[in-house]
Amino acid sequence: MKRLQKRLTLASCLAAVPFALFADQVTISSPDKSITITGELLSVDDDVYVLDTELGELRLSRSATICEGEACPAAPANLEMAVSVTEADTTELLQALVNGFASTQNLLGLSFPNAGGGVARVELRDSTMTTTEGNVDITIQPAVAGFEQLVAGRVDLNMSTTPVPASIADQVVAAGQVDLRDERRERVVALDALVPIVHPSNSVRSVSLEELAQIAAGRIRNWSELGGENAPIRMLLPAEGSSLDEAFAELVLEPNRVRLRRSAERATSESQAASEVVSDVNAITITSLSGNDTAEVLPIRQSCGPLAYASDFAIKAEEYPLSQRVYAYTASDNQTAAQSNFLDYVTSPDAQTLIQGAGYVDQTIVTQPISLQGTRMTSAILSASTGATLGLVQNFAQDLATADRLSTTFRFTSGSSRLDTKSQDDVERMVAFLNSDEARNRDILVIGFTDDVGRFDLNERLALLRATSVRDALVAELGGDALAGRIAVSTYGPLAPVGCNTTADGRESNRRVEIWLR
Repeated sequence: MKRLQKRLTLASCLAAVPFALFADQVTISSPDKSITITGELLSVDDDVYVLDTELGELRLSRSATICEGEACPAAPANLEMAVSVTEADTTELLQALVNGFASTQNLLGLSFPNAGGGVARVELRDSTMTTTEGNVDITIQPAVAGFEQLVAGRVDLNMSTTPVPASIADQVVAAGQVDLRDERRERVVALDALVPIVHPSNSVRSVSLEELAQIAAGRIRNWSELGGENAPIRMLLPAEGSSLDEAFAELVLEPNRVRLRRSAERATSESQAASEVVSDVNAITITSLSGNDTAEVLPIRQSCGPLAYASDFAIKAEEYPLSQRVYAYTASDNQTAAQSNFLDYVTSPDAQTLIQGAGYVDQTIVTQPISLQGTRMTSAILSASTGATLGLVQNFAQDLATADRLSTTFRFTSGSSRLDTKSQDDVERMVAFLNSDEARNRDILVIGFTDDVGRFDLNERLALLRATSVRDALVAELGGDALAGRIAVSTYGPLAPVGCNTTADGRESNRRVEIWLR
């Protein structure tokens, strides 16, 4: 859903047939009243107002705005939604998003706790807090159970840090139902990461994924084995069966072919694990970045050399090796207008500040000059196996010497040049950013990269194909035609890797398209 600011910027004359004709003056404003526009309401449907104004004919999002005037339609039906989440921390994110959405409807959110102290329900109340205008019921359960509840129609939304398992998605498709993996059903709401944390006084300053696996298995037992003090390691593993536990197994244990010892100590929750680490100088645990307290986050020492830090930029670019997405899945084609508006809201620009405030990484696009990308330049030099490729690395550095990289990185479904679901949403954000005052006077470089598997020339060809598909998607988006003359497409193939090509996850990270401004 395009938001109000973008509608005002990209407004154009439309020839749509009105849904209903009004010929009355109304005032449309953003929830905080910082943007207000008055005009004649020509038509309205579940998604947009069409307004005749001094700027011309505008289409404005209903979910992003407030309509005032006698001709304004009745507010959408109350928001009634049952939501499944995989972690207690995710309920805080959901609570923030529901409260933010309520404010766009001139409502207030009132939260009710569950037995464990989390949020079980958020009621949407009017300004007097006496009338209930909607309810969002929240349950916490394992990811697979959440997907099963979603498919069975017992919940309307499933929020998970785990993508829908192929076995479940394929089973649903085979039964003649929807594909949960398509862009209408799978949304990326926020970003997060798994991070190893230790006491701030611990002298160990980094750890590899292999070492994490060996610690978890009890094969590394003393901090001195990692260059630290001569003291026993106390490893607290995530709660068994939690999404954090599953992610740790998938990203750390399984690639290193490690099984946990039965006597392994487990935390009851992320908050309990973080609290234990802060109070025990010899403790280490794995938590989400959003669930960390005041403990020290250790960077990941990659097998090919460079350290990977869990910075906002690295997580937004999904180049930190333990990055995670927070997904929101729906299964029904019969959502109410209020449910549809809420789903539009959670990925909107208005929601990004709330996501950041809840401790997650938002999807707002930010820039970073090449001078702050020393890690990738080190990787580029280390990966240059011949004098010829080292010369190409020098060309890469010279070409981008005055350029800034954008945090959004486009990725593809495996073995194809088709954008994945997050990248499809990123196209809209990117076009809005590239048309903004911050970027509108700069050249746009769309650069394709690959892993190092196969011939260099074939990798270059594939990277160029993917970069071209991103360029085409940007130009085809609303407002993208204005970018066409500013875009240059190029490729550096396997040069400047952001992950280690010796691992499957590293190779996947390296298959990407980056956007730079110069």
